Amino acid sequence: MDERLASWRLPLRQWQRDAFDAWWADRPKDALVVATPGAGKTRFAARLAHAVLSTRMARRVLAVVPREHLKAQTAMAMAQAGIRIDHRFENAHGGLAPDVHGAAVTYQQIAAAPDLYRKLLAVPTLVILDEIHHAGDAASWGAALKEAFARAVHRVSLSGTPFRSDGSAIPFVRYERSECIADFSYGYADALRDGVCRPLFFPLQGGYAEWVSKDGELHAASFEQSLRSKSRMSERLRTVLVHEAWIGDVIAKAHERLLELRRGEHRDAAGLVIAMNQEHARKLAALVRERTGHEPALVLSDEDGASRKIAAFARGTEPWIVAVHMVSEGVDIPRLRVGVYASNVVTEMYFRQFCGRFVRAQRGGGLQHAFVYLPDDPRLRELAARITSDVRGVLHVKREFDELALAQRVRTERGEVDNLFAAIAANVDGERVLDFGPLFNPHAFASEPEPERQAPLPQTTHPQDFDEPEDPILSVAEEKELLRRSLTGLVAQLSQRHNIEHRRIHATLNKRYGGPIARATIESLRKRRAAVLSWLERGYDGP
Repeated sequence: MDERLASWRLPLRQWQRDAFDAWWADRPKDALVVATPGAGKTRFAARLAHAVLSTRMARRVLAVVPREHLKAQTAMAMAQAGIRIDHRFENAHGGLAPDVHGAAVTYQQIAAAPDLYRKLLAVPTLVILDEIHHAGDAASWGAALKEAFARAVHRVSLSGTPFRSDGSAIPFVRYERSECIADFSYGYADALRDGVCRPLFFPLQGGYAEWVSKDGELHAASFEQSLRSKSRMSERLRTVLVHEAWIGDVIAKAHERLLELRRGEHRDAAGLVIAMNQEHARKLAALVRERTGHEPALVLSDEDGASRKIAAFARGTEPWIVAVHMVSEGVDIPRLRVGVYASNVVTEMYFRQFCGRFVRAQRGGGLQHAFVYLPDDPRLRELAARITSDVRGVLHVKREFDELALAQRVRTERGEVDNLFAAIAANVDGERVLDFGPLFNPHAFASEPEPERQAPLPQTTHPQDFDEPEDPILSVAEEKELLRRSLTGLVAQLSQRHNIEHRRIHATLNKRYGGPIARATIESLRKRRAAVLSWLERGYDGP
């Protein structure tokens, strides 16, 4: 797409400016930018894409994301900068419409058709690889990415947790002694100090559990008791998470906290419960309904419309959402203030990604603490403590995320495999809180600092900033979808009125207005719609 972009008009946080300046100074072929969840990686990516397209360093942008529901989110962020990204692009389309700057696709799409994307890069292209650590989720993915994007003009990798414990290397990332080297890093402690993120509190929920293990033995233990066996610790954790008395009391406590927030300065504050699997999520949703009196949004990753549910919840005022893995990473719901960690995944990467859902500060919201309710399991307790130590040692720690583990998935979201295990009883007993909010000046969290005024490109400085647009902006894919729906309805009317087959009408439109509708431009769709309106008024003039 050769249309000139308007000047950059969106505000940037200081870290986004610094990261852009650092990249622009060298303009490397490959770069890794590490920024904590909630810091604004997508806005930084939009700034980079805008600069590269404006200066004709590249003519196309491909953004690669780990999950389907993040494609629309990325396209919307780009649209605010005037960049047209097709988030509904499918491999079957074979190519991009000429009125878009690029597409948002998943790692799965790249792995399924690397040759297609290699051909798309015949046009000078900037490739943005969001949450790049996912590139190692399957053994073939890294090879597919290397094949697809070998001739990219620039590749910029983004991540909040860019480390893997399975030994697989992340493509396009530099290593020293088997450790990833970030070209720019902005950690949670930095974001907390700058007021970009909220301070987190961890109310640790104690308790007592009884269960029958897989070998048929009866066990009982509180969280205060030390268990040497990892399998016994896992069984104790699962027992409290599935027993209604324990998890129900925790949900009730979390709801009381949420009500306090909603009665105060944040009337649409929301809570998220993360579950072990789909069956568990359904049971927790019923428990939320019973204990709070509110029907929660229920998001299961393989349900149709799950992305729309998340988007609707983000825009709404309902208090609770229950999910499995889908909300653990990359989803932007700034009104989330309370979390219930009801998952049995105890790896650092997964835990940090979950906590990242609650830390995004909202402008003008005052002191915005967030609360994540945890079982007082020693492994989760250590993960929470590690986050606090990161903050306390911010001036001394070079890397925010050291030896982060791969987020191990439950064997399947659909259910557990170990059928011999049986939870008998569990109850909540005591609570203690890990926090570090008082370590920072509360006034730092009141609002974002005003952006500095800077000069325009092509220099390495930034253009003048303005407030974000208040009116909602449609992505190019959403605008095309509205036009296609309108066109489909008009074609149906024409077919019925003049007894003409739909396919004949569409064939005429394709011939006259630029080929298959999957690759049609907005202008082409408008012309097709105008033609059908004319046919409805004056009669069909096609073959």
